[in-house]
Amino acid sequence: MHAYITLLSTPGYLPGVACLAASLRRTGTTVPFVVALSADLPEATGVAAAACEGVSRVLPLPADALLPQGWTQRSQRHQHWNHTFDKLRLFGLAGFDKLVYLDSDMLVLDDVDDLFDAPHMAAVPAGQRLHPDWNRLNSGLMVIEPDATLPARMAAMLECATDEMKAVGRAALGDQDLVNAFYADWPRTGPHLDEGDNLFFEHVDTYVDSGAYRLPHAAGEGRPVRIVHFTGRDKPWMPRGRLRLAWAAWRHRLGPAQREVLRTYLKLLREVRRRPRGMAFVRGPVRAG
Repeated sequence: MHAYITLLSTPGYLPGVACLAASLRRTGTTVPFVVALSADLPEATGVAAAACEGVSRVLPLPADALLPQGWTQRSQRHQHWNHTFDKLRLFGLAGFDKLVYLDSDMLVLDDVDDLFDAPHMAAVPAGQRLHPDWNRLNSGLMVIEPDATLPARMAAMLECATDEMKAVGRAALGDQDLVNAFYADWPRTGPHLDEGDNLFFEHVDTYVDSGAYRLPHAAGEGRPVRIVHFTGRDKPWMPRGRLRLAWAAWRHRLGPAQREVLRTYLKLLREVRRRPRGMAFVRGPVRAG
């Protein structure tokens, strides 16, 4: 069985899941979309996720500890990253033949069903066009062929990944660090996907202006930007994130392609709010920049 899958590890990301699922469904795909739920989420969050347009199934994850008991981030600023390690559990969902994992802060702009033709661990070295030394995979989009033994084997890389983090002076460890520690040869061997399949929102206009990329329905010969990734702590469904993005648009700090992507996202956010069930989690006005 093939499926798209995302992880919901905190209730505050439920609007992101709703927008991701709706954007994916609007591409015309018939591939199921699964929402994996961290074990400590309230039951109401799972019910709301199941009510989202385009969600085929919610999948509660086990409650047993994957990382050593008592382990937590050293940095208080990055405590929210503790939840993301449940992403490793998706590698063990052996009931699926292939998964395309998408972070819940992504927006799908075009058909991406061909990703299921890509091999295990196909991913994007996101941002590498601008930063040639960014050669690690970004775990926001991954093609996964699950194996029940993988989560424990990947979690066993904790000490190695922590040492690497300390060596470069970083204060926090994320799921992406463990994935990269386990697939240490990925920068050299890949498989690498096109950067348009995981393009950071902040980079959209730079890539489009280069002529190498274009938004899917725009004229031109560049490669399509199929998935935009809203990285960073302030997300477009969050009041602070919307305010910061609206301010940036008003101050002309967003380029035309970014503004178009943001309008698309906020329009989608308004639409999922109007659904009769499960959408009470999005409050406050939503306006395009």
